[in-house]
Amino acid sequence: MNQLIKANQIPKLTLALIFFTMLPVTMIVPVFKDIVKDRLGGDNLMVSLFMSYAMLGSFLFSPVAGFLSDKFKNRKYFISIFAILDGISFFLLVSAESLQILQIIRFFEGVCHIFVIGLLLSLIADRENDSSNEHFHKKGILMGLAGMFLSLGVGIGSPMGILGKKNPLLPFYVAGTIMILIGIVSFFLLQDYDFFYHDRITLSKWSNAFQKNKLILVPYLYNFIDRFTVGFFVTSFNLHLREDLKFNPGEVGLYLSLVLIPMSLFSYPFARLAKKTGPFLLMMIGSLLYGASLGLAGGVSSKPALFSLLILCGTGAGVMFVPSMMLASQMSPKGMNASVMAGFTGVGSIGFMLGPIASTLIERYLKASYSFESSFFILSLLFGSLEILVVFFTFPFARKLKEVIK
Repeated sequence: MNQLIKANQIPKLTLALIFFTMLPVTMIVPVFKDIVKDRLGGDNLMVSLFMSYAMLGSFLFSPVAGFLSDKFKNRKYFISIFAILDGISFFLLVSAESLQILQIIRFFEGVCHIFVIGLLLSLIADRENDSSNEHFHKKGILMGLAGMFLSLGVGIGSPMGILGKKNPLLPFYVAGTIMILIGIVSFFLLQDYDFFYHDRITLSKWSNAFQKNKLILVPYLYNFIDRFTVGFFVTSFNLHLREDLKFNPGEVGLYLSLVLIPMSLFSYPFARLAKKTGPFLLMMIGSLLYGASLGLAGGVSSKPALFSLLILCGTGAGVMFVPSMMLASQMSPKGMNASVMAGFTGVGSIGFMLGPIASTLIERYLKASYSFESSFFILSLLFGSLEILVVFFTFPFARKLKEVIK
């Protein structure tokens, strides 16, 4: 009886750790300029690579984390060890004396972070995929909560960039301390769940799923474009606020959170709404709102106008974020959901890696061809228009998408 009660309890500690693990991700974003450009003499491309290298490490080592954890039948100790290593990485970042060493450490930090957050989410999935646990099995309750806490961590971490207003290194010290504490707490208090869910994900399984339903590319395309534009937002747009509009790190964090926090808060209610309206309608509406607002945001300098446009960006992101995941899952052929969703997240990670680099290179070209004042506005319009174009390109498939959703 005690075992059953324990299995049916909400894993509060795991959810709390997910939240705190995501705080460092955006806490350091407002001071990218300070550590990469001002301290080590890098340029905008180096700032973009600083984000992309972490994403590359996460992308490459995500399957490794899952494989090792499953092989050794343990999540807890991997989470604890890599959380402490991640914390140490943040301290090493501020002591790096060259851009090359900085980027190598940043890659390693991305590797460590995906071990922590990936395996914390695996602990949640272990419970949800346990067929003997009738309270949570396949109901999406725990994964929904995990997604909400993850998004909230990202959103709330951003305004914590105000820590860097007087000392730009402070967010890195705080981020490192948080991760080390997570490692210690995990070691002493976190418990593995008895059930380990095995569903091997291979390229051949994904290929079979794609052959059975090629329209899976529609939610994939939306996710790629969404993450691609987020890469622009946290790098080029971030630098625009710091350098062109002269915002301090605290203001940058606040304005970035205007997108990130609404996205997390609106995800759950619009996920519920998507069950009634269908996910594709909300994906189109959200993308149009997000794209239009993002495009216009690059052309305003007034704080009230920028505030309003970024709130609209966050609302649009919240409208489409979960429905795109739902559409990919609903379109998955039977027994292939894990492979389809792994592809979905993988495509998003690639978009997030490429977005910062592409935005910097395009901006460099635009500044050479247009006036300084208009180049960033054109860049913002280009990235915003991608969200609008994807709606127009996929709208003709709306009827077919309704037919293939299971």
